[in-house]
Formats: sequence, C-alpha cells, structure tokens
Amino acid sequence: MAKKIENSILTDKQVFNNQTFDSSILEKGFTAEEDILFNNCTFKGITSFDNITVREFGFYNCKFENVFSLTNSNIFILGFSSCEFKKKFSITENNCRSYCTLRDINSNEITINGHYQYLQFVQLNVEKLELREVNNKFTHRDSTIEFLAQNRIKNLSIKSNINYSQIIFKAGNYDSIHFEGIFNNHINFEKKIITEYLFFESSTFNSRIDFQEGFFQYIRFSRSNFNGLIYLNGYNYLDNKTRELEIKDLSIHSSVFDKDMSVNLSNIKYLNFSNNNFKQLFHFNSYTDTTKNEDMIMVRISGVNQGNIVLERAYLDIDIRDINFGNIFFKEANISSLVLSEFHNIGSVFFTNILSGLHLIIQDSIVGNLNFINSDINIFEEIVIADSKLNGISLKKYPNTILSSSSNPKVGYGIKDKSKRKENLKNVYTQLKEVARTNGDFDNANKYKSLEHIELLKSKKFSADSILLFLNWISNNNGRSWLRGVLFTIIVSVIFCVLYFFTLNIESHQYPNYKELILFITSFPKLELEKFEIQNKSWEISLVIWLARIFISYGIYQTITAFRKYGRG
Repeated sequence: MAKKIENSILTDKQVFNNQTFDSSILEKGFTAEEDILFNNCTFKGITSFDNITVREFGFYNCKFENVFSLTNSNIFILGFSSCEFKKKFSITENNCRSYCTLRDINSNEITINGHYQYLQFVQLNVEKLELREVNNKFTHRDSTIEFLAQNRIKNLSIKSNINYSQIIFKAGNYDSIHFEGIFNNHINFEKKIITEYLFFESSTFNSRIDFQEGFFQYIRFSRSNFNGLIYLNGYNYLDNKTRELEIKDLSIHSSVFDKDMSVNLSNIKYLNFSNNNFKQLFHFNSYTDTTKNEDMIMVRISGVNQGNIVLERAYLDIDIRDINFGNIFFKEANISSLVLSEFHNIGSVFFTNILSGLHLIIQDSIVGNLNFINSDINIFEEIVIADSKLNGISLKKYPNTILSSSSNPKVGYGIKDKSKRKENLKNVYTQLKEVARTNGDFDNANKYKSLEHIELLKSKKFSADSILLFLNWISNNNGRSWLRGVLFTIIVSVIFCVLYFFTLNIESHQYPNYKELILFITSFPKLELEKFEIQNKSWEISLVIWLARIFISYGIYQTITAFRKYGRG
C-alpha cells in the first residue's frame, strides 16, 4: 500500500519539534514571514520542498530515511545541522542571499545547484558531494564557498560552465577533489587539508590558485587554461621555516599558463611535465641542499613543452624526453641521474652551478643548445653518450671519460650491442672535436681527434689502414704530443742503426756505441757511416738505409706536426 502524501505541512505552523512524519511530503509554493525550523524531526517518506520563500529555513538534529530535495526556493539563511540522510540529498536551483551552512551531515550523496552567497561545509561525512552550476551568475557581491573543519568527503566534484565564487579549503579529509568548468575567482587551500587526488581538469581558471598547507598524494593540472598566478608555497619567508605543505606527486599535463606558476616546496617526490606552455615562468625551489635518497625528487619532462621552466636548490633525478621549444634551467642542484632520451631540443637547456651528479645519460637525442654553465660535466661519476647529435652543446670542461653503455646493469642505458659501441664512441669524439673547434678550443679539439682515431683503430681489422692509424698513435698521439714524436724518432733511429750494424755482419761486441749512434742519426738523410763506405754499396745496406730514411723522416714529420698543433686551423 502506497504511503499517503501530505501536500502541505506548513499551513498551520512553521516550527516543528520532536515530530515524526510517516508520509511523504510535497510542499510547493509557500511563502512565510516567519522562520521555518525543524528540530529533532524524523522524515520517513520522500521529502520535497519547492518554491519556498522564507527568511530562514533550518533543519537541526533531523533524520531523513528517504530522498530529500529543496528546489526553486528564495531563502535568506539556509541551514542543515547534525542531520542524517540515508538516501540522496539535493538542494538545487535555489537563491540563498546569505549563509547556507551544512554542518555535521551524514549522507551517501549530496547534490547542490543554484546561488548561495556564503556556502559552508563543516564536519560532513559524505560519500559523494557534487556542486553543479553553483554561483554561475555574476553579482556585485563576491560569493564564497568554504570547506571548513573535520569534513570527511570521499568524492568532491565542483563542475560549472562558469563559477564566480571564491573557493576556500581550510581543513578536511578528501579522497578526491575534481574541478571542471570555468572558475573566475580565487581558489585557496589554507589549512591542513588531507587529499588523495586533486584534479584541475578540462577547465579555465581565470584567477589565482594558492596552496599554503595540506597533505596531497597526487595533484594534476590537466588540459586546462590557467590565467592567474599559481602559488604552492611551503616556505614561510618571515620565520624562515617550512610550512606543513606536502605533495607526493605533482603532474602538469597539456595546459597553458598565462601567469607564473611557483612551487616552493621541500616535501615532494614526483614532478611531471608534458605538453605544456608556460607563457611566463614555472619556478620550483625546494630550499634544500640535501643528497639523501629519501629527499630525492623525480623530475620527468616529456611531450612538447614551451616556455620557461626553472628548478633549483633540490636533489633531482631528471628524465627529459620528446621535444623542447622553451628554456629549461637547473640551478644549484644535486643530481642523481640526468637522462636525455629520445630528446629533440629546439629551445635551450641550462645546467648552472651543479653541485654533484652520479649518472649522465644522453641517448637517441639531438641535444641542441645544451649548456653547462659554471658546471664541470665531470662532476658526474659516469657519462654515457649513445647515438646522439651533440652539435650545439656548450661545456665549461669537456668529459674525461665517455661510455657507450652504463657500467651499472641496473641503470641499463646506452648501446646494448657490444659490436656497435666502438663506432658510437668514434662518432661521439668526432662531434666533440667539431664542437671544441667551433668554440676555438683547439686543445680539446686535438684531444678528441686523437680519441677518434684510437676508436677507429680499435674498430678496424688488421690492414694497411690499421697500421697507419697505429703509427699515428705511437708517433705523436695523433698530433697531440711532440715529445712522443721525438722519442719515436730516436727509437726508430736506434732500431735502424742496430739493423745497419747487423747487416754489416759486425760482431755483437762491436755494435754501435752512443757516439756512433749520434753520428748515424745526425747524418740524416744520408744515414751511413763513412768508415763503412765500401759495405754501404751492398744492396742489403742500401735497403736498410732506404727504410730508415722513410721511418725517420716520418718521425721527424710527426714531431713537427705535433709542434704545430696550436697553429693548425
């Protein structure tokens, strides 16, 4: 048997105390000069109030065992306190000109729509709270939505085609908070809010967003336009102390930022960027010089990014991929790993005053304008460069040791095929040689030219070319060492002098002393001793002298070449 519906309960009185309403209530089109208040009441049926006009409409210590709705009403003060809603609770399309307060409410689902000048949530225990098209009309008085102390809300959704309210979070525990729409006023996280997931998604934010305190597992700025300042400030400059602001994972994806975004925060684990445009500046500062692993921040930059990104004073693990059109700065940072993988740098990347580093990996990348300013790249304990173009790199000091693959199997970067590693190193040295030469650094240009030829020698099988490369190396270190050229010339001269005496069939005890050796060398290019004038005519001696002339001439030429290493273009 269907429950009886009471069309009106407000005709006789407007204050109800300790009453139970067994029937459903449908109250429509009622205007009262006095306040309408319900105290300690129980509503067992569906309860609906529509088109109510009253100064104050309040429910205190009430229980609703079925659906409750308040719609199309004009109310000055609206309040629900210490109420329990066992089914859906909705207040929609209302106009509340002063305070609308929900305090100590238990409900599975709450839906709110309409205009509420001061909308407050205090001590809610709710599975789902949805604010849909709330305060979406412009008024000359600023409206406010406040989430105050002791809220426990699993899913909070704020969706609006346009919202004009200032939105403030001062405390509470939330599993997820989701903003979607157009927001024209300030959003502020002031106190110790605890949140698992916070999403700013598919929206336009035309005013400032501030974070001062709170604990956030995951914050995502995604597919949105941010036209105001964004400030995550976990540092109190006046007291020179950190605030209780902690974020585990901050992710910024496919968004446009018209104004600065600043993150001053030491308690953060992950910082992710992808496909963003920072028209002004993104700035991150952790205000720490730590190198503890538990304080390390994972920085991941991928996709197509534009604008200016600055990260400083932090212990970072950096991974940069895809395409950069902007300027990325790392300042006064300790770096665990720096990985540039499948990276095309059309903009600029700067590393300034880097304090320490473990691994530097460049693979499958076009580094473009990559700059190490006041930073020695050799501060990295391991440098791996594989299959990359280095044109445009700017170095304070050039790397001492370069690998084709990481020596640490856990890192796993570089060329896995061992047969290709020597060819890769040769290409790396060739590029660094050209970089150094372009910058007028002929010392390093000669160094990498030598290393280039050494790797070429290692890669070749035994042949005439490999012999020539070997001779270039031992004779003057591929043009770098005049002293080696002198030693090579002397050693070759000694060898051929001994061979000269051996060919003369002279007894071993009559082999040349140092005087005869000097006379033999200084007789160049003749390279024969007059006291053996008759023997010098034999074909064997002539062959030895001819070969000696070739190799000693080569040694002299290599010595002169090394002497001129700074004079060559």
